[in-house]
Amino acid sequence: MRNRLRGIGQAAALTGCLARRLAVDDSRVADRRVDLDALRRFYADRGFAPLWMKPAGDGAPAFVPAAALAVAVLDDSAKDGLASATYHGEAVSGLAALPNASDDNRLAMELLLTDGVLRYARDLRAGRTAPRRISRDIAVSPPAVNPGDTALQAVESGDPATVLKALVPANPAYQGLRRALAALRQMEKAGGWPQVPALKGKTKLEPGSSDAAVPALRDRLAASGDYHGPRGKSQIYDAPLRAAVVRFQARHGLEADGVVGQNLLAEINIPVDARIAQVEANMERARWLPDDYGARHVWVNAPEYKLTAVEGGEPVFTMKVVVGTKQRRTPVLASAITSVVLNPTWTMPPRLAKEDYLPKLQKNPGYLAENGFSVYPNWNAGAKPLDARKINWKAMSPAAMSHLKLRQDPGPKNALGQIKFNIANDFDVYLHDTPSKDKFARSMRALSSGCVRLGEPMTLANFVFAETPEWGPEQRKAVLDSQKTKYVTLHRPIPVYVVYQTVWMSDDGVLNFRPDIYDRDTETLTALARAAASGAGAIRTAMTGR
Repeated sequence: MRNRLRGIGQAAALTGCLARRLAVDDSRVADRRVDLDALRRFYADRGFAPLWMKPAGDGAPAFVPAAALAVAVLDDSAKDGLASATYHGEAVSGLAALPNASDDNRLAMELLLTDGVLRYARDLRAGRTAPRRISRDIAVSPPAVNPGDTALQAVESGDPATVLKALVPANPAYQGLRRALAALRQMEKAGGWPQVPALKGKTKLEPGSSDAAVPALRDRLAASGDYHGPRGKSQIYDAPLRAAVVRFQARHGLEADGVVGQNLLAEINIPVDARIAQVEANMERARWLPDDYGARHVWVNAPEYKLTAVEGGEPVFTMKVVVGTKQRRTPVLASAITSVVLNPTWTMPPRLAKEDYLPKLQKNPGYLAENGFSVYPNWNAGAKPLDARKINWKAMSPAAMSHLKLRQDPGPKNALGQIKFNIANDFDVYLHDTPSKDKFARSMRALSSGCVRLGEPMTLANFVFAETPEWGPEQRKAVLDSQKTKYVTLHRPIPVYVVYQTVWMSDDGVLNFRPDIYDRDTETLTALARAAASGAGAIRTAMTGR
């Protein structure tokens, strides 16, 4: 009975200590920053009872066995591109190792471990910063996660490792990046890869020629697994080395011509630590995606200039796409194709009209008539078309131009081609056909005004209409031949993900990189650094709407 009363007294004392400490407006515990508001909410919900400590008979309060197991998971967070120091694992272990831990030290261990688990749960599954804090043209909603429930389950289950590791995103993009990070970290541990010096007296290196940089090039490509031939000091650019260069070019999205020039050398000389940072930026974006993309979905990767249609977890086909320029970036979206327009009209966005088309009209006033445009004095529904030939385009100001509505009728010159796939979003972007087929032959295809132009639009139509059988190929052809506009609502919307992956690992283990065409990697890393500097941001019990 006496031990029981002593245990009750210890529990009450622990609860009182937590309540008094959390009432103090001090967001530092053991000289480490914590999210005081999140801790207050978490402990208030449990009556300020400790989570990781329990009364220990005649001795001081003891930590539950789950505490050490949780610390081990937090210390291993680098596997997911997270900074383990953020989660206080080492600090908790240091306090636990003190020979005569004081009550203040035990209280600090309790609060630091809870803060670390709350942060870890949020960061691992939903991301370290909100997408819109990185850029306003990112329209994805990270999965909801309740860090408080996770912390409770970690203790109550007695198996924190299983509970916490269950938060690792299961989507294919993230899992591939996790493997990529492990491979690059291993390469970094081995010393990375050597730098290749500039070519001597020439601008490019082709097979059969020689240069003093060749041995270093051979060593560099061998370090990254691209070169598998004999090493040595030969300065001849031979066939095995060319094969390695082609492999490197292909997995970096470069023209695989086997020619070594300054652009290729710049890509080759990006150090392994920079590549690791690039992977971590991509992992952050992959955390925003759901674990399940949907049985049938469309995946557009802007830096890859590629669309993939997936059914039953397997790619059905891929096609080349053209995406927005750096000035008019294609946004990042998680949405759905809801409807299709056959023989679409195209209404020119005001910004495009005044920035791109006004100069054209001032040089060629007949451009609109030649390309099937109607001009309206305003955007009102009942506005009557104007005679474009009577407008003095040379006297037109950009401000006045933006008030005009320019609509292009269906036809062979229509900017949207024969078919348009509508996506629910706030940016007025969509997938569409195009009469400018020559653009798909280019290796760099960031050329549109933000929408995604399709290399094989009718192939996508077959995929999208598979669950709307009354609009089979014959029915669609009849409408297309009529050149009359027809809107078709799909029976079942098709999930579509317009993503920004500059790194991914293919199923066969090939690590691919692409240039950061929109500087989103830089923006993401900057936002993560800012979040870390401010204490990794505020943790909310419910993550939706952060």
